[in-house]
Amino acid sequence: MRTPRVLRCSARPDAAETKRAQGKGIRLLRHIASPSRSLPAIFLLSLLIYLLALVIPYNLFSYVHQAPVSLGEIAQRRPPPAAIFLLAFAALFWLYSLAYRTCLRSPHRNLALPILLSGLVLALALSLTYPIGAGDVVDYVSHGEELAYFGLNPLVVPPGYVPGTTFARYSAFRLVPSNYGPLWTWISGLVVGALGRESLALNLLGFKAVAISAYLGQAVLIYTILRRRSPRYALPGLLFFAWNPLILYEFAVNGHNDAAMMFFALLGMLLWERGRPLAMATALTLSFLIKIPTILLLPLFLLASVRRWGWRVGLQGGALALGLTGLAYLSLPDPLAALTNLSGRSGLLTHSLPAVVSMGLRQAGVPEATARALVQTATLLALGGWYLSRLRRVWRSPSHALPAAYDVILFLLLFATPWFQPWYVTWLIALASLHPRRSAPTQAGLLSLTVIISYVIYGFLWFWIAPIANWGHGLGINLIAVGTTYLLPWAYAAWTWGAGRDRTNGPHKTVGLDLRRTDPSPPTSATI
Repeated sequence: MRTPRVLRCSARPDAAETKRAQGKGIRLLRHIASPSRSLPAIFLLSLLIYLLALVIPYNLFSYVHQAPVSLGEIAQRRPPPAAIFLLAFAALFWLYSLAYRTCLRSPHRNLALPILLSGLVLALALSLTYPIGAGDVVDYVSHGEELAYFGLNPLVVPPGYVPGTTFARYSAFRLVPSNYGPLWTWISGLVVGALGRESLALNLLGFKAVAISAYLGQAVLIYTILRRRSPRYALPGLLFFAWNPLILYEFAVNGHNDAAMMFFALLGMLLWERGRPLAMATALTLSFLIKIPTILLLPLFLLASVRRWGWRVGLQGGALALGLTGLAYLSLPDPLAALTNLSGRSGLLTHSLPAVVSMGLRQAGVPEATARALVQTATLLALGGWYLSRLRRVWRSPSHALPAAYDVILFLLLFATPWFQPWYVTWLIALASLHPRRSAPTQAGLLSLTVIISYVIYGFLWFWIAPIANWGHGLGINLIAVGTTYLLPWAYAAWTWGAGRDRTNGPHKTVGLDLRRTDPSPPTSATI
């Protein structure tokens, strides 16, 4: 039976109306999801969470005189604060991922300054939080006081052994020498010398100001490097770093000097991009004179300099680095004794694969000293083999220097660091912001999320399940912490490496940078 004509005709306007309604809905969703509207909303929600979960309950001025009190101690090991901490960071990382994906879809250049300024607002707000995650910033204050007011070298004399100090009693590591570089020792002395010995809170804010300044410097350098290499991804890379919750927590709340270390490392990479190898060597040297880990980056870029500009430039860069290092140590009191302290904490094991293996061997009956020696040897061999493979790749193609730097830090954190701390992941985030590999943002973002859990494991769970946690001389708690921190990042690394997916980005991909582009013809001489 044929459908009446009137019915057939009336169906067509209904379909058209439906399509128009769908089109309006799609346009409305796109309008709402545009960066200019979604990013401010995400920023405000993030700021509210930071205020309610961190700044207000853990106010700096309420707890500064109880230093070195920790998150778990302030919360009295109760479950509700632990749950709030985890839920707050889960929400923050979810909002952060939404913001990052928004920037990937619509990377508007005019949003760079708002993203940078909003990151600064978040950092300034968080700076009013007591450093609940680590007491290192209090150590900086005690080291600075020792150098500025007593003329002693904290790399040699622990501040707890210096009579008459004001701040040493607040430091958890007051009876051990500093393990930081001479440049950071001088920065510490300048900060405390300028702010005086009357107020611990004022000095903590001073060191947080240094960390936040370095954080801003890193953000600007990341954006500048990406604008040079791949403008399309400059905005996502900037937001990936500047809004990362772990970055903000470790720098603005805990005030770690890793911010200054990575600022100089990124500065060296920018100078490398601009064809200034000697200036690059200077910046990378200043980086490991803050803190030692980035010393691994310098040979990679010096080798790349040899390939691009010849052995003379590479040797000049190496000599410059050695000279600056010598001058930095000689500038401190009792410099020779300071050099013997470089491995002061090299035997410590915690929250890492080497720690779990060493404790497992000890539990199996291997003497502790033998277990440590075996694990340290195996770890050094593994790291050395990986490092040589990265050097070989850089020798073949100097443009692989930046991906090789990322690879080395990733391997170091996932497999070879005996003494692991959550703020070490900030090194990886800074390098991953440059997108040296397709998997880099996902890998670094995943590790920055999972490592947050360790604050609750060590600050709360350890005390809730003490018999289990203390099993095997601490093997129990380390198994839990390593499992929650590393299992997902290990699985992701195995998936990307094993399937051959983890490669440097090509010039025509929809996501990523061209870090394998053909090297420019080397000039006759490098620019200093």
